[in-house]
Amino acid sequence: MTNRTTLIERAQHASSTGSPIEFTDEELASMSEEDAAALIEQFGSTTLMLLPSHERAFHDWLREAEPPVWNDLWSEAPEQLYAVSLAFLPEFRGTGTEGAFPICDLQTVDNYFFTPDMLLDRESTDFVEAVRSRFLAGGSLSPEQALTVEISTGPMDIWHFAYRRGVDLARAKKAVASLVEDRIVVHVPKAEHLSTFFGAEE
Repeated sequence: MTNRTTLIERAQHASSTGSPIEFTDEELASMSEEDAAALIEQFGSTTLMLLPSHERAFHDWLREAEPPVWNDLWSEAPEQLYAVSLAFLPEFRGTGTEGAFPICDLQTVDNYFFTPDMLLDRESTDFVEAVRSRFLAGGSLSPEQALTVEISTGPMDIWHFAYRRGVDLARAKKAVASLVEDRIVVHVPKAEHLSTFFGAEE
């Protein structure tokens, strides 16, 4: 079990030196909800934390796979690369290598961020249920089917989807276009229009 006192001492040291707080994978996996809340309460959302190692690996991949997206996210913060607000700590606590820093506020390129609220109820409900049944029966899923199921379970972006599932980015975006054409999902590419869907699962 993570020792909260040790976490706070390390956070204090990082804060005093102006460095982002770095948590190990083991610390994040064993960190309790109360530990995370205590850290955020004491140090505030303006304190920076370094993304977990699996997310740094993802963003290194993104830098090669789609440079314009990586530049939109990180080019203006080269000295604080992969550092985000401590407010994101609950997204990574206890999740092992599953927690993600969602890509949902791109300013210079289109966003591909989705929440369950972006599924069009009448058209998508039967489709999602059919895909889930196929998956549970051991059937393989197309990118369109896999993407729909992932959207139905919570907020996600196309880059994490492609990275985790080993799907070519162009193919993943083609899947989005197909789902939009079939009126399964709504695609909202501009950041200023996405606020309606933020926190939909909170």
